[in-house]
Amino acid sequence: MTNQDRLTRIEKVLDYIHEHLDEPIHVTNLAEKSCWSRWQFQRVFSQATGLSVAQYVRELRLSKAAELLLSSKNKHVDIAIECGFDSEISFSRAFKHMFNCTPRSYRQQGKRHGLRTPLQYRRLDNTQTDTPKAFTQIRVESLESFEIQGKCDWIRGLLSASPNFSERVPRLWSQVISEVKTMTKGMRPIGIIDTQDHADHPDQMLYWAGYLKPINALLPLFSGANPFDNAPLDTVIVPPQEYAVIPVHGNASAVKKALEWFIFQWLPESNYYGVQGYELEIYDPDYNPHSQQSYMEYWLPVKPR
Repeated sequence: MTNQDRLTRIEKVLDYIHEHLDEPIHVTNLAEKSCWSRWQFQRVFSQATGLSVAQYVRELRLSKAAELLLSSKNKHVDIAIECGFDSEISFSRAFKHMFNCTPRSYRQQGKRHGLRTPLQYRRLDNTQTDTPKAFTQIRVESLESFEIQGKCDWIRGLLSASPNFSERVPRLWSQVISEVKTMTKGMRPIGIIDTQDHADHPDQMLYWAGYLKPINALLPLFSGANPFDNAPLDTVIVPPQEYAVIPVHGNASAVKKALEWFIFQWLPESNYYGVQGYELEIYDPDYNPHSQQSYMEYWLPVKPR
C-alpha cells in the first residue's frame, strides 16, 4: 500500500468524524471503515495526525461547544447534548480540562481561544519528504494588546506582483540579532507584519523583527527583566486581535507553502474571513531557518463569517 492510499483512508475517516460529531463515535467502527484492524488504525491515525482518535474527537466537540457558547444563547445542557456529551456535568468537566475555565466563564469572556478546527490534508511537494504530519489543524486564538522591541522595514509580501520578503526579512533579522547579541537566549523571536494600507508605501507591508516585552500574560514567551533597555531598538504596539494559528514544520521555505495553502484552500472553505491587521510569526527559541526539524506558528487575523 502506498503512503497516498493510507492518507486517503485517513481522510475518509476524518470526513466521517466531522459529519457525526453529535453521535457516539467508536474506534472499532472507525477502524472497520478504514479497513485496518483497531490497533493498525490507531497507530496510522496517530502517525498521520499527531493525535489519538479520542483526543481529536473530544477537542473538536469541545471547540464546537465553545463556538456555540459565544455565538448563541443556548443553555449549557443543550450545547452539551448537541456536541455529543451525555450530561452537563461530563461536558463541564471536559471543557474545563481543555480551556482551563468553565463554560460559563468562557461565555462571559466573550473571546475565542484554544479552538481547534477539523484536520485537513495538505498535498505536499515531492521534495517535502521529511514533513512530520500530512494533516494540518488550525487553531483560533484571541490575544490582548502587546508590544515588542525590534527593527522594521518595508517589504512586498506573498501576494505582491514583485515579492521581496525572502531577501529583506532575513536581512532584518540579522540586524536585530547583531544588536541584542546574547541577551535573547531562550526567548522566542516574533515577527510582526502590518498589513494595513499605507498611502506612502502602496503594495508594501511594514515588517517588524524583535522579541516580546514582558507584558503579555497570554503568551509565555518571556520572563525576567527586560534585556532590551539599553538596546537601540524601536517599539511597536499590537492591538487586540483574533487569529487563525497555522503550524509550520520545516525550514523557512515551508512558511510560504503553508501560507499559500491557508489563503487559497483553508480560508475560503472555513467559517472565517481574513482581515487586515497585524500578522504574527512566532518562532521557537532555537528556530533554524535551514532545518527541516524547525517549528514556528503563523498567526493571521480573522473574524467569523
